[in-house]
Amino acid sequence: MYLRVVPPEGHVKISAPFFVSDEQIIDFINSRMDWILDKRSKIASGNYIPKLKYINGEKHFLWGEEYDLQLIANNVKNAFLKDDTIYLPVSKRSKMKNRQKTLENFYRMELSREIDKIYDKCTGIVGEMPREVKIRKMKNWGNCKQNRVITLNLNLAKKPKICLEYVFIHELCHLIEFNHGKNFKMLMDKNCPNWRQIKKILNS
Repeated sequence: MYLRVVPPEGHVKISAPFFVSDEQIIDFINSRMDWILDKRSKIASGNYIPKLKYINGEKHFLWGEEYDLQLIANNVKNAFLKDDTIYLPVSKRSKMKNRQKTLENFYRMELSREIDKIYDKCTGIVGEMPREVKIRKMKNWGNCKQNRVITLNLNLAKKPKICLEYVFIHELCHLIEFNHGKNFKMLMDKNCPNWRQIKKILNS
């Protein structure tokens, strides 16, 4: 049996084989009641984030702005932005993972382009240059290794551009201080005075 709570109303739906009795279905629902109530509570509070399916009309973010997703024939190579829509070129029988990969490639190009724009500004502010800047999906917004390689989270492309500057400056400061102690916070106060406010925007 398969149980799900469907937003936005929080309707409970269950799929079961024909041979399963009504009593068995009711017992199964009762056994998952805590989970059902928790899901419905999250949906009602607005804190529920549905899993992305990469389908027409779905909402996606780029640089802090919300856009509709529109699937189109893959006679163009890359996804592109026009007006209030992100156009995603995919084959007719594309699977969700393929559509996700195509959109992530779009984010990667956008992020790379913006990093190039702010690179000289941010390295000039901090006075340090990394050996390399990488982009990948990760749990943290960024990290800096002892070998002076900085990695930035692909999902920064979904946040306002000021968040990218903050994270990049944050990681550049780690080239001087490899911890988050008092000296590091002093560096951040000097190089990005409003970093605390930007951090709140980033994590909201």
